[in-house]
Amino acid sequence: MSSLLHLRSSALCLALLSPLAACTNAAPPTPLDAGDAAVDAAPPDDAAAPDTRGQTLTHRAGPWEIPAGGERTDLCESWTLDNEEPLYVNTVEMQAAPGMHHSNWFFVPDSAYAGPDGAWRCRERMFDQGVAAALGGVFFAQSTQATRDAQRFPAGTGFVVPPHARVIGALHMLNTASTARTVDLSLTVRTLARSEVRTRLSPFYLEYGPLNITPRGRSQFDVDCPVGERAMALTGAPLSLRFFYGLAHYHELGTAMRVTVLGGPLDGRALYETDARLGESWARTMEPAVDITGATGLRLTCVFDNPEARTVRYGNGDGEMCIWFGFTDSAWQWAARAPINGTNQVGATRDGTTYNTAPCSDIITLRSRYLNE
Repeated sequence: MSSLLHLRSSALCLALLSPLAACTNAAPPTPLDAGDAAVDAAPPDDAAAPDTRGQTLTHRAGPWEIPAGGERTDLCESWTLDNEEPLYVNTVEMQAAPGMHHSNWFFVPDSAYAGPDGAWRCRERMFDQGVAAALGGVFFAQSTQATRDAQRFPAGTGFVVPPHARVIGALHMLNTASTARTVDLSLTVRTLARSEVRTRLSPFYLEYGPLNITPRGRSQFDVDCPVGERAMALTGAPLSLRFFYGLAHYHELGTAMRVTVLGGPLDGRALYETDARLGESWARTMEPAVDITGATGLRLTCVFDNPEARTVRYGNGDGEMCIWFGFTDSAWQWAARAPINGTNQVGATRDGTTYNTAPCSDIITLRSRYLNE
C-alpha cells in the first residue's frame, strides 16, 4: 500500500476503465520554465449556481503504536465530511509523526464503505484504492516518509468534492527505529468558494511497473506513453491540457525522477524532475501552469542506485516503485503505465548505468464527473 495511489492490476482497470488494447538514452532535457506556456482558463459555465463558502477543515488520525522494526499496511482511516455543498479543494497540508511511511487519500460518496469513522482494517470493508478513485477521486498523496507535506494548487484552482462525501486514507506505517514509536497524522484542508474557482482539476498517473534493479550498480528506467494518440481517439483533436501539480514516488534506492514532454512545442523539456530523498517533500506546484498542448506523449524516467547484492523489483518493504502523479485541467482522468507484468527490456550499460525500457501498454481514461458540480 505504499505506492502513490497504488492503482495496480485490476484495480487500475476498475478505476479508469479498461486498457487500450523504445526509448532513447538522450542527455537530460532542459528544465521547463512553467511560465513559457501558461494561459488562464475560462471558468466553468455555472454562473447561475449558488455560491459556496471557503472553509478550513481538519482531521486527526491515530495514534497507533508501532513496535521496533514493525510495519502495518492493513489500516484505513475514514472521515465523513457531512458537506451539504460541493467543496473546491485548493490545499491539503499534512503533518505526521516519523513512522508514517506513506498514505493515499480518496473521496467517495458517504454511502460507500459504510461504518464508523476512524481506523479500520481495509479488508473488512473491501476497500480498494482503484475502486475508490473511480467512485470519487484522488484527495491527497503523501511524499514517502515526509513528516510535513502540502498539496497546493495555484490561486483559483482546485478539484471538486461533491456533496455528501467521505474521505478515506490507505495507511502504510513503517518503524525502522530500534524502539517502539507512536504514529499519528493530521490533515488541514482549505477550500475555495465556487465564485473563486477558475480552473477545476483531474488526476494524471504514470508508472513503470516491471522494475529490475540490478545488484551493486545504477539503473535507469524509461517508459514513453503516447497519450497524444489517446487524446486524438477521445476527442478527435491533439492533446490539450495544462499541468498544475506533480508528485514523485519511489523508495530508498531512488535517486532521481523526471517526466519529459515528447513532441509539440515543448519537445524534450522537463515537465517535472527531482533528486530529493526519502523524508523530503516531492510535491511541486506548477505556477503558472505548464501547457503541453500538441505533445505526442510523456516519458517517465526513474534512476536507482542499488548497493545490495540482490536484484530489487517492484513492491513494498524492500521493493521499489517508479510512479508519478499530477493534476491537470483535462476533462478526463488519465493513467498510463508499463504494468508490473510487462516486459523490462535491458539495454546498454554506459558510465556505470544500465538503461532499461518497457512498452507503455496501458493507457486508460475516465471522464471526470465532478468538473461541473
